[in-house]
Amino acid sequence: MTTLSVIIPTTVKDSKLLERAIDSVLTNRELDIEVVIVNDNSDTFLLAENFLQKYSSNNISIYQNKGVKGAGGARNFGVKQASGELITFLDDDDFLLPGRLECMVNRFNQPDDNIVLVSTGRVYEYNNFERIEVVRKQIFGRLKLHDIFIHNQIDIGFMIKKSTFTALNGFDTTFKNLEDWDFIIRCLSLGDAYKIKSHSYIVKNDDNPNRVSNNDYLGLKQLASKHKNHFGDKWFYKIKTQELRSSGALSLIKSFSLSYKLKSLYPMKNYIATLVRK
Repeated sequence: MTTLSVIIPTTVKDSKLLERAIDSVLTNRELDIEVVIVNDNSDTFLLAENFLQKYSSNNISIYQNKGVKGAGGARNFGVKQASGELITFLDDDDFLLPGRLECMVNRFNQPDDNIVLVSTGRVYEYNNFERIEVVRKQIFGRLKLHDIFIHNQIDIGFMIKKSTFTALNGFDTTFKNLEDWDFIIRCLSLGDAYKIKSHSYIVKNDDNPNRVSNNDYLGLKQLASKHKNHFGDKWFYKIKTQELRSSGALSLIKSFSLSYKLKSLYPMKNYIATLVRK
């Protein structure tokens, strides 16, 4: 049987949400699963007695991160502790629907040498299910590098062989955010991804001004700089457009300038979209 390690980084902001994440993994009973929890908070000890008692009969290990802090560093540290042939990731405030992991492992076990990464669709959950939203314009099936290099189609819950992850040196811990997108770009330089048509990764996406995703412009800036030589100027200017839009700095003049450089209305369309949202 294929062995699978599920890496859950946490800063223990909400132990109930962390338990929800763990419980959602444990519904996948047909697999040989280990859960690797990485505590990335130096000030919080996760080894509470009631927590350990609840999960004492399951294959769950808890580690204090001794590597680089932050989501990418915690995930890299977790992979080093993992014993599974396959690995996947789960944020501590997200959760999985039953059957998701089995479908992903089964897809990996099909004879297709060019699939290096497997994912599924995702759903956003807002404010304790006041509202849910299926992420729009998702692409399913086989995904190649050109499918994800302008907009990332693959969530952090992707599944990959541990050997492949290690060969790519894991997540780039210099990234402020979007380190998963950078990794996926590097990964799909080796082969294709397959995105199963199953909306089974649930993302907690509350309206919170402190969310890391509100600072996407930081990661976009790093992404543009790191991959410009590989993808060229047109790609670079599109990512710069996203960066400026994310930071609130995409003005009419800048969008005109970028549209001229791109010979495309892409920056102008993004500028108009910012006006519509105001």
